[in-house]
Amino acid sequence: MKQPKLTHAGCVVFQVKGKRKTYLVVSSSTGKHWILPKGHIEKGESPRKAALRELREEAGVVGKIIHIGPVQSYVKKDEEITVQYFVVQFTKMKQADEDRTLRWETQKKAQELLSFDEAKQALRESVKSIRQVA
Repeated sequence: MKQPKLTHAGCVVFQVKGKRKTYLVVSSSTGKHWILPKGHIEKGESPRKAALRELREEAGVVGKIIHIGPVQSYVKKDEEITVQYFVVQFTKMKQADEDRTLRWETQKKAQELLSFDEAKQALRESVKSIRQVA
């Protein structure tokens, strides 16, 4: 089965402090939802570059991709969206371009906060690969 064309790229971001891992959730552009950072892949841009760019723009977070995460497809407002997620380890903060609220939470709390099933599933699937490397 042929995979649909990627339209968006996103990140499941984690950081390790001592023995504790926390995961990044950000407010949506409307402020009504909790989401994972993601956005459109621009013309000529790789999914990896798009994911890291969106992460910096939305959250002011810089990180390194450690694993390729899940691909998800869904329809939103009559638009077919296919997102490639990447698992990203936090490295530092920079100035964000957008005014979003950030929360670093345990996996359980992040799962509870995330507004959409697609994001919850991406987090669940990504945590498996994070356990293998961090």
